Amino acid sequence: MFLDFDNDGWVDILMSNGHVYPEVAETAIEYGYRQRKVLYHNLGDGRFTDVSMDAGPGVLETVPARGCAIGDFDNDGDLDVVVNCVNDLPQLLRCDSTIKNNWIKVKCIGARSNRSGIGARVYCATGKHRQMDEVRSGGSYMSQNDLRVHFGLAQSDTADVEVHWPSGQVDALPALAANRIYTVVEGKGVQTK
Repeated sequence: MFLDFDNDGWVDILMSNGHVYPEVAETAIEYGYRQRKVLYHNLGDGRFTDVSMDAGPGVLETVPARGCAIGDFDNDGDLDVVVNCVNDLPQLLRCDSTIKNNWIKVKCIGARSNRSGIGARVYCATGKHRQMDEVRSGGSYMSQNDLRVHFGLAQSDTADVEVHWPSGQVDALPALAANRIYTVVEGKGVQTK
């Protein structure tokens, strides 16, 4: 899975693992049936570093993982992970980061496009740094990510957001304040409550 776990604006990589055959636990191969997760931190220069050992006990716990889903379970701005395990309980890896980077989250509601906004491309710009993500259905094996699109903003207090809808409609949303969840309705912009 791709996620920005530290909200620095660079997408990191999380892999959930588990061998396909439980019988492998009885053999002498290097990797067992239950395996730990692996977390790679994006250094922002085309390189990644393995930070799994510093990511907490949930990442290091060995499980027979088959898939995972990313979302902000507690709406606090950092991304949490649900790991789907075979013949075992699922795991909720709740991120309570002490890194105080800013973030923004966009929920897309289609009008002419599909109501869930699936296929909408969301662009987020802060200074010279521009990110793009897409509203997707599905995700990892037997898993569904949060349909809200999440962007880490590092220390930026605002972001310019554009939503490119499957219908061809483009909604420009300049200077949105950081650390908020925005609902964007196709053709109408940010929905206020």
